[in-house]
Amino acid sequence: MSDRLTLANAIVDAGIERAKAERMASVIIDVIHDSVATKADISTVRGELKTEIATLRGEMAAMKGELKADIAGVGAKVELIEHRLLTRLGGLMIVVGGVLFAALHYWPPAH
Repeated sequence: MSDRLTLANAIVDAGIERAKAERMASVIIDVIHDSVATKADISTVRGELKTEIATLRGEMAAMKGELKADIAGVGAKVELIEHRLLTRLGGLMIVVGGVLFAALHYWPPAH
């Protein structure tokens, strides 16, 4: 009620008649009354947000663990591919060396 009276007095001070000022104050207060959050509203939303944040933190921690496992799996696959490539490259070098040796062995000597 004091909000209405304070607003009505401010409107009267601005030069508007008392009756009109009181009606304007009542209308303004009624319009904003449903749009204004109370301390209880804010407290409720705050509690809900804290719960949601805690849930998100838990989900992020779980995802972090999964990501580490995925990265470890990728690392193992890279090591396997590296081993295969080195094995094939070593085999290729032996074959090329053998072919070169055979070619030089059968190459006619220069006179």
